[in-house]
Amino acid sequence: MASSSLSPTSTSNNTVQPYRMGVSQKYLELTRQKLQLTRLPRDPRNAPQHIEHGVSKNDLEPLIDHWLESYDWRSQETFYNDTLPQFRVPINGTRLHFAHKKSQSPNALPLLFIHGWPESFITASKIIDALCDPIATPPRGDEDVQNFDVVVPSIPGFGFSDPIPEAANNMQATAEVFNTLMIGLGYHEYIVHGTGWGFNICRVLALTHPSNCIAVHTVNPDVLAPRSVFGYSPEEWLVPVTNDESSQNTPPMTPGSSQATYERPQTVAYALSDSPSGLLAHILDAIRPPSSLFSTHPPSQGGSPENWRIPTLGRSPASPQSYGGLQTGRSPRNPTSNSPQTLELNDLSSPWNPTAILNWTMLYWLPGPEVALRWLVNSSKLVKSLWQGHCSVPLGISYFHEPGVPGSPNAQTPPQWAEAYFRVAMLQRREGRVRFPAWERPAEVVMDLREFVGLLGMTSHGAAVTNGS
Repeated sequence: MASSSLSPTSTSNNTVQPYRMGVSQKYLELTRQKLQLTRLPRDPRNAPQHIEHGVSKNDLEPLIDHWLESYDWRSQETFYNDTLPQFRVPINGTRLHFAHKKSQSPNALPLLFIHGWPESFITASKIIDALCDPIATPPRGDEDVQNFDVVVPSIPGFGFSDPIPEAANNMQATAEVFNTLMIGLGYHEYIVHGTGWGFNICRVLALTHPSNCIAVHTVNPDVLAPRSVFGYSPEEWLVPVTNDESSQNTPPMTPGSSQATYERPQTVAYALSDSPSGLLAHILDAIRPPSSLFSTHPPSQGGSPENWRIPTLGRSPASPQSYGGLQTGRSPRNPTSNSPQTLELNDLSSPWNPTAILNWTMLYWLPGPEVALRWLVNSSKLVKSLWQGHCSVPLGISYFHEPGVPGSPNAQTPPQWAEAYFRVAMLQRREGRVRFPAWERPAEVVMDLREFVGLLGMTSHGAAVTNGS
């Protein structure tokens, strides 16, 4: 594992300084006091939970108890400090926080990983080792596996990045800052990965800096319906909505884009900035994990089999146990092939244990959520302008199929729609529900990124041999 004590380097005449999270103990004690003073609202009577009214008291109260009684931010802080080498650098007068891990391979490709909402830079923690050092990640011994140098910046105002002036607090300015960062680090050509709001930033980069952002990879892209849907009417794409619980609990693929709370972000921020319990409920409602959140045992130990049918490979400092199984997928070159692709990552654990939910919340509680809320509002006004023309930058899509109706809260955009806006170079079809793929299905994201750059013929640092762009 790389150390975060890398010697300072230079980017755009600014000094890159190593950084480690170190939250003031006084602030942690204040958080605890606020949690102890929490007053929870009563649940609605005789009404379905999780759907019309939001997070239920039965789901939130155990998380608050865990926060007070068991959760240890210091151990999480240490884990992520050691897992993700972090730095900060001034760009246009604003200190940008980012994780940066370099491969030992001279043929590594630079990969810009962009988080969205309610994510943060820690989302990359489950895939970064496999991307940077595939030889040490089973299956071992394949020296031809592609290596990456991975850069994971925090959006200005999110996490440990300083906010930028309010007029520039949107995804377009974010894309400019990220491109400046990559060039300053010496990566004049790079691949970019993002989903949800992160994919919107990827789109901005592809449109405005196609000579730098040479390829984009995403999962279940959320795009506007094209004017012509490839010879089909929009109605022919509609699939009946299922009535099962997992479908009903699935919010839009671009989290936060349609929630009424973002219409007046400053008003909401007064409550969320003052109440850790309120912010926890807000983040939990945005994530909407499966109902098995508190099911911490696999089927052999009493867990629900249907909730464990898709194991997630990754690492968690709170849940190091390994619960068997390999991830499998179908080759994008032959989608009907039954030949599995497999990747083993150490320490299989539930992606949505209580500690994980609190980690995601803490990355908004510590800086305060108000800048992020305003970023969402400012950026939502720009989304439509992104989908008005075609971009020649190649796009790789990992598509996890879940029944739904395009345009509804249970929807998934048909992957073919992306062809109206990108040159789609790879479509990998997979099964199952996924909202935050690098966190929930990290092994498949790693495999698909490797496959994507292979299809494009990218074989050396920052160079594309046959990408056709």
